[in-house]
Amino acid sequence: MDLKKTVSILFALLISAHVCAIELEGANIHKKLIEMTDASAPVFVDDYILFTFKSSEKTSFVGAAFDFSNFTKVYQYKRTPEGIYFLVIQNPGNEIIKYRLIVDGLWMPDPFNSEKVRGINTVEVSILRQPEKPDSEINYPRIEDGYTNFFYKGETGISVYLSGSFNGWDPFMYLLSERRPGEYYISLKLPPGKHNYYYVVNGKIIPDRRNPNVVWDKDFREISTFTIRHKE
Repeated sequence: MDLKKTVSILFALLISAHVCAIELEGANIHKKLIEMTDASAPVFVDDYILFTFKSSEKTSFVGAAFDFSNFTKVYQYKRTPEGIYFLVIQNPGNEIIKYRLIVDGLWMPDPFNSEKVRGINTVEVSILRQPEKPDSEINYPRIEDGYTNFFYKGETGISVYLSGSFNGWDPFMYLLSERRPGEYYISLKLPPGKHNYYYVVNGKIIPDRRNPNVVWDKDFREISTFTIRHKE
């Protein structure tokens, strides 16, 4: 067995041991780690974030501290045979994540992440923003700037109407527009209060599957519901 193949096998075993130790789930993060060839900016992979570091100078310790743990806990990076340090953490879900590296006792922002801000005592920290989710992954309806936005995803070229307590359950008043193939939208200005609704898709009544809040009508049909609160 040649040296290159041996190193590859050992690296794969190292990755497997590391991911098992932190109980990672899903093949994508395993694949990303095994295919890693150099350090780069942090990467979001499913429910995890991958941080990497590499230096031209000899390095013995790399760690990171995050704002979600008040910078009191240091997460230690692992090292590959190629000298790439890496850290995988569960995505905490914070819209903005602030963090700093500690490399052989020296605190610094992440040199592979260009986005930085001045924190407490003008200390420079790196920041990481959550990737924007596509509309198909966001719960609806969304209330923004006084308007309620509805979204339906299905086959292209179908008719999708919105029917609800706010329009007397008229099945033809509000037709959603297909802005992208299979993605239908409508935006309405509705009064504060509780509203029940469903979609009428090619004549069939369908509740909003992107809204987890449901009630049942007098005919025991599942319908969606939401509340617009009064402004203080």
